[in-house]
Amino acid sequence: MPLTIWLIAGGIFAMVTSEFMAAGLLPAIAPDVGVPIGQAALLISGFAAGQVIGAWLIGMPLARFGPRWILAGLMVVFAIAQTIGTLSPWPAMLALRFVSGAAMSAFFATALSVSVRIVPDRLQSRATAAIFTGVTVGTTLGLPLATLAGRLLEWRWAFHLDTILVLVAAAAIVSAMPRLAGVAPLPFREMLRPLRDARLWVLFGTAGLAIGATLAGFGFFSTILERVTGVDPTVVPWLLALYGLASVVGNTVVGRLTPRGPTLVVAIGLVVLTAGLLAFWLAPTSVPVVLLALVVIGVTGVSLNPAHTARVVERGGSGPAVTSMLPTIVTGGILLGTALGGVAADAFGVLSPLLLGAVMSLLALGSLLPELLARRSRTVPAGITESTPVCPAA
Repeated sequence: MPLTIWLIAGGIFAMVTSEFMAAGLLPAIAPDVGVPIGQAALLISGFAAGQVIGAWLIGMPLARFGPRWILAGLMVVFAIAQTIGTLSPWPAMLALRFVSGAAMSAFFATALSVSVRIVPDRLQSRATAAIFTGVTVGTTLGLPLATLAGRLLEWRWAFHLDTILVLVAAAAIVSAMPRLAGVAPLPFREMLRPLRDARLWVLFGTAGLAIGATLAGFGFFSTILERVTGVDPTVVPWLLALYGLASVVGNTVVGRLTPRGPTLVVAIGLVVLTAGLLAFWLAPTSVPVVLLALVVIGVTGVSLNPAHTARVVERGGSGPAVTSMLPTIVTGGILLGTALGGVAADAFGVLSPLLLGAVMSLLALGSLLPELLARRSRTVPAGITESTPVCPAA
């Protein structure tokens, strides 16, 4: 695997950590900037809003230029916006948080496009898995790392340290990444042509539901572990770290298995994810069951992203429009899962997001059935002899 892939993953980790850092530092940020903590939470929503549109407004127009300087430039923009934002009054801080999210989304879309260009076909799924490692580690460890930094340092310095890491990654990418030409410029309508494929939108929906299924429950893991399972609060961060480690392992395993059949990998992963969420929901007071559920959810869930990406690229190609949709789908899945999980928890109790996640996972699995049945119908029936002419197996 080229060093460039891991450097890009490191940059994504730094930016994703910044995304979740705000959640861990809200108690310190809110009184310092003079806003209620609920209003300060807009720093998270503003970042996510920038992610939704950044790949489209920035990533697609810049796709015609060489990706090395585009990636580094987007990281510099991110670093400048974050630094100025932390030193600015509230309205400017929120606006620059939006800019940071947009820059990260454009970086992510460009990184996915680059990852499938600089490795052989047989390594493409592993390359995208490596890219998603930055997302996985940043998502699962960003919040505890930020909370720890907030206890040891003034909250602005926690962001400044993250900014330094972003700039180091930018410099490393410039020095290590090979020179690549940009994508040949096309009329905007032609760039969007792959998105006319209705089947492609089904693949996007599967990915969004799978991500949302995981995040619906993830936001309440700590609360359930403390209030229902009865785990000592000092042990909870270690259990979340176990989940994070399982996610990293799962991401790597999925990347290696995807070339054998991404749809089958997604299908098996969703079955396992559903089982893990249901087990957690049914036996939340059993420590062994909870530990196993955390590992199972971590190994699947968000870790299926490399297989989702392989399915999307296989269907729609790796053009700017398709790669720009991927960060949007990831962010949309996170927003959908966390929003619905919050509503469910308020209405039906803290365990209900786990059941909601299982339902969303089953819906994602259901979206695979037409493709799985079509593939099965093309396989060779049992008992057919070698002399019998058959269609090639899928």
